[in-house]
Amino acid sequence: MRKDTDVAIIGSGFSAVALALNLIELAPPTARVSLVGARERQGRGIAYVTTADCHRLNVPAGRMSLFADRPAHFTHWLVENGHAATADDFVPRGLYGDYVGDCLDAALKRTANRAVLTLVDAEALHAQALADGGLLFQLSDGSELAAGISALCTGAGTGRLPLPDEAIAEEVRPFIVQNPWMEPWWDRMPEDGDVLFVGTGLTMVDQCLLLVRNGFRGRFHAVSRNGLLPEAHLGHRADPLPPVLEPGRGEVSDMLATLRAAATATPDWRAAMDGLRPITQQLWKSWTPGQQRRFLRHAAPFWNVHRHRMAPAVAAEIATLRETGRLVVHRGGLQALKSEEKGIAATVQGKVLSAAMVVNCTGFERCTVTASPLLSSLAAQGIVEPDPIGLGIAVDDNSAVPVSEGRLYALGPLTAGRHFEITAVPDIRVQARAVAGRIAAGVAA
Repeated sequence: MRKDTDVAIIGSGFSAVALALNLIELAPPTARVSLVGARERQGRGIAYVTTADCHRLNVPAGRMSLFADRPAHFTHWLVENGHAATADDFVPRGLYGDYVGDCLDAALKRTANRAVLTLVDAEALHAQALADGGLLFQLSDGSELAAGISALCTGAGTGRLPLPDEAIAEEVRPFIVQNPWMEPWWDRMPEDGDVLFVGTGLTMVDQCLLLVRNGFRGRFHAVSRNGLLPEAHLGHRADPLPPVLEPGRGEVSDMLATLRAAATATPDWRAAMDGLRPITQQLWKSWTPGQQRRFLRHAAPFWNVHRHRMAPAVAAEIATLRETGRLVVHRGGLQALKSEEKGIAATVQGKVLSAAMVVNCTGFERCTVTASPLLSSLAAQGIVEPDPIGLGIAVDDNSAVPVSEGRLYALGPLTAGRHFEITAVPDIRVQARAVAGRIAAGVAA
């Protein structure tokens, strides 16, 4: 069975819902908008599907509104729904998922003088070009959806363990968790065995705290090449400094040196980092592809731990686990996973660590055209192409796929090659509003 729609939004995460909500405000009332993705995950994706209170937003509530033009929308929702939280609080991520879902439900009920929004509870598996420039999507429920304009909001998948298959013994594979968000793996974890987290970022922090809540009494090992953990937010945010860098001025190394000097000279280095937020995308776009690659190769791990921080309460708990010796961080590359009497013997930079289970906490992968069958089918037809430096797909400054003539857009991590800072709510909501305006104009034309 085939259905037609004016706009197809492909995805179940924040960027998909944010685009849909902005679009039905801006598009003509006669427009038909289809939001394609698993209904139970709409607006939650990986980030907000958790129900554990220990999993907190790493951005204060006052900066987490769905709408760029209504910055207090989330905090007002918290008050209206009886939640005692202020703009400076780091609330549970599951609660934020409730907020996004509530906004979506409200939009579905407000049909007067609005574009029609329809939820399609299926996954887009493949797509092919239509003669009129639109796309025909093949869905997991066996149906087809033809769209005049489409937007890809598929997000990023979970990165793989940084090991070749031959370095992993077959007998230990049942004790390796490749995606910690897809199964209740902690139910298989011995209460007093050691666990090895591969990755020391926010995913590791989340999984560590979850084990503690589930009564785990063993020890945590965490390994990454640089051994860096995310820095902490302070309870009260210092006012951001004026930007200390200027796009297009100087080499990357010189800019980073200037940033380090400014951060050292201010009482709270976060003020210098936060001052770059308005121009971070401009800085990235001012660099050549060679400069961008050097940044990713040498500076990105250090940038990320200062840019994507832990909530204060979360940071305090992680600090206590480290101080008491329950969480041990190792610096070096994972080289092999073999079997031993106690479970798994993990070789890290020539040192052997013993663990009952190994959990992949490398975080999100760099989006590529091979990340899903849908993207692969679009790439095979030349409709989308990889970003030149390997971050997502190629888009222009308006987040449009170049060959589509305004008929295909992408949002969120898929556009990281063009925009770089495009994974957090404050950035994606601005992108969603802008893209919604362009799609609305295209539908009205």
